[in-house]
Amino acid sequence: MKIRELALLIEGTFEGDDNVDITDLNGIESARLGDLTFAMDENKLRLAEVGQSACVLTTKSSRKSSKPQIRVNNPKLAFLIAYDHFHEKSSAQPFIHPSAAIAGSVILGESVRIDAYVTIEDNVVIGDHTTVESGAVIKKNCRLGPHCRIHPNVVLHENTLLKNNVVLHSGVIVGSDGFGYLRDGGNIHKFPQLGSVVIEDDVEIGANTTIDKGSLGCTVIGEGTKIDNLCHIAHNVKIGRNVIMAAQCGIAGSTVIGDNVTMSGQVAVTDNVTVGQNVRIGGQSGIIGNIKDNAAIWGAPARDIRQTKKQMAVLSWLSKNFTALSKLIKEKGTNEYRD
Repeated sequence: MKIRELALLIEGTFEGDDNVDITDLNGIESARLGDLTFAMDENKLRLAEVGQSACVLTTKSSRKSSKPQIRVNNPKLAFLIAYDHFHEKSSAQPFIHPSAAIAGSVILGESVRIDAYVTIEDNVVIGDHTTVESGAVIKKNCRLGPHCRIHPNVVLHENTLLKNNVVLHSGVIVGSDGFGYLRDGGNIHKFPQLGSVVIEDDVEIGANTTIDKGSLGCTVIGEGTKIDNLCHIAHNVKIGRNVIMAAQCGIAGSTVIGDNVTMSGQVAVTDNVTVGQNVRIGGQSGIIGNIKDNAAIWGAPARDIRQTKKQMAVLSWLSKNFTALSKLIKEKGTNEYRD
């Protein structure tokens, strides 16, 4: 693709030789001849200029480069759009590996690929152009929509529903029993886990994440949500649309996470709380109560991020001045200080 054609695709303005061919995309350090790369700041632009890339995506305010460049509002986003264009998903070729164990009642759509040692139980429906990779297990009564990608060793328990274009990375387990127990004197009884999991359109879930089925209803992952590796979603949790959840987050049972929430790594959310829409949560936060819409919170327990930063600043100052403060208190003869 010529640079001028690419500039039209990503709604940018080009500078330099617009007749150069772009053959692929790559990061600055690994870019080769013919590659497009992007630079978000001056340091990255200098690196790009000494590299082999054929063209650089830059911001509209960047200086003029010695290389051909395309100016856009957001170089990283433009790079993504260009990448998707260069690497459009091709439809899976219809294929069933002879080692796959597929029940006779399974319904397969068009251009479905089933790889080695996959197990698919009774009454499963798999939509068009979906791929199920090696070692995956899909238990009875599951429904998978079109254009789903199930990576190796994923397990879908009974009655799980995946809608369109869902991606589950290796080791994901969906629909296992929730952690529901009742104490009765010295005994612990398991509460019935009879529900299911619904994963809506365009969701991507990272490796080794677990999502428990509802105890009596559904656990729901909303449209467009992206969940990182090693997260845990407990029974009856409702996660809204376009949520971003980084690695090692844990959501306890019957909690509701609103639309457009961003959760940094290792956030823990207790059971039966509601986190509002557009909330931003800092890493390692502990959520123990309801959070209003549009909040930015951090800490354990989590509170307004400005308050947390003030408290940390005060603690830092106290630790640096503890000896002097102790001496001053003793000199004043008060009894407020204790060893």
